[in-house]
Amino acid sequence: MRKFGIVTLIIVQGLFPEISLSMLAAKQPDVLFIAIDDMNDWIGPLGGLEIAKTPNLDRFAAESATFANAHCASPACAASRLANMSGVQPSKTGVMQNVWYDGPQWREIPMLKDIETVEQFFKNRGYETLAGGKIYHSLAPPWLTSNQADPDGWDFYYPSLAVPMPYQMNAPEKVINPDSWKGGRHKWFTWGPIQVLDEKMADHQTVSWARYELMRKRDKPLYLACGIFRPHMPWEVPQKYFDLYPIEDIPDLEIEENDLQDALVHTRRGWHKFVLENQQWKHVVQAYLASISFADAQIGRLLEALDESGKANETIVVLWSDHGMHIGEKENWEKFTLWEESTRVPFFVRAPGVSEPGSVVTQPVSLLDVYPSLVDLAGYDTPEHCDGVSVVPLLRNPHSKRKHSALTSFTFPRNVTGHTLRGERYRYIYYEWNSLEELYDHRNDKGEYTNLAYDPKHVKIVRQFREELVARVDRVKLEEIEKAPDGYTLSGNRILADDFVPIAKVLLPPVRPKVSGIR
Repeated sequence: MRKFGIVTLIIVQGLFPEISLSMLAAKQPDVLFIAIDDMNDWIGPLGGLEIAKTPNLDRFAAESATFANAHCASPACAASRLANMSGVQPSKTGVMQNVWYDGPQWREIPMLKDIETVEQFFKNRGYETLAGGKIYHSLAPPWLTSNQADPDGWDFYYPSLAVPMPYQMNAPEKVINPDSWKGGRHKWFTWGPIQVLDEKMADHQTVSWARYELMRKRDKPLYLACGIFRPHMPWEVPQKYFDLYPIEDIPDLEIEENDLQDALVHTRRGWHKFVLENQQWKHVVQAYLASISFADAQIGRLLEALDESGKANETIVVLWSDHGMHIGEKENWEKFTLWEESTRVPFFVRAPGVSEPGSVVTQPVSLLDVYPSLVDLAGYDTPEHCDGVSVVPLLRNPHSKRKHSALTSFTFPRNVTGHTLRGERYRYIYYEWNSLEELYDHRNDKGEYTNLAYDPKHVKIVRQFREELVARVDRVKLEEIEKAPDGYTLSGNRILADDFVPIAKVLLPPVRPKVSGIR
């Protein structure tokens, strides 16, 4: 059922026509849905790493609403993307980690069997739905080639539903795996420049297809989803993007020795040991920044085509990343944690006549809000199954308040699960299997170095978060949260891991045998 309410008219100075939300919806606006893989908060609009060069994202943020406190529903590709596209909270579906099947096997989960995904919602209401690249969890040749998208949602998929991304170019073996390195690393944990033009890169080809579709005349409204794979690892992009970041300009990242002593001691510290032992930290930072800048260039090409199409004033643009990325913070690499660098994501909305150009929202929002927001902007009622909340009120008034924190859930190795709530000021974490809690004050501790959960001064705040978590996640029980954490001992106002091992004593991962073909 479509809705047409009276809304406040936001005058956009010279950028868009003076049209209201109801007028935008009446035109059945096009939707450009941009999904970025593994992009963290280092980009310019989120004030991350100062040397990051993201001119296209900077320009887009100046035209959009930036959600500076946005978080994924789960810090893993499959879980995050399924939640975004279905609108259902991961703790309800049970998909809180990566799964590697091909095809939409998530439809076998009873509550997902018959729901309308966001693309099906628009398709069923007369839209032409197109997708290219990584939208649901998928991989491309020469890796495992798979796609978890539901075929019923798309009129066309580029390159195809069976092969959802073009061939991914790799750097030479001698660049990414020198014989002089000590220890071993995961076969995809690689970095280095590729001596090719952008046109050889999979993302460039996907964006070229999307540009063509944006410029094409059509009789139906368009829902176009474009997935950009970088900066997902391996951090291997053309040389010119590495040249943007001379190694002597790479800053030291802020860390704290023995940071994990009062927190979860995770299982990826061996990756950090490998990077430290081989003195590669700055080189990996360089490679990740290069990958961000490559992705930024592709975003620029996509938005340029939208402008040239003459339909920018009739198109809702939403841009998001499926989760963040640790580059050594908290001795972690990749994602798969419940800390800020895993959960915080880029999230921007440009809705002509509704969003305020250059506005910044600091209220906590979730990527679960993407589905209901698009539906709201298009003039429809939100489906009952959606767990997110439309951000349209925040588009109208960036200073309005929200009642709930952003909820993120994740299933760690050994099939154990944790949850985090990110509010406007604090992050709270609860790990189900050992009852450990963490609390961080982002006003005074942006690096999340000091766990305040066991400090008597914060009892009231911890209690509020506990009550919110129990109310929102059925599987979590208050009596379990209140148990003393297993494997930790209270020392003064701090909780400390009983058998904590400093990083200097962590063992290097064993050397992996080299294999030809897929790394």
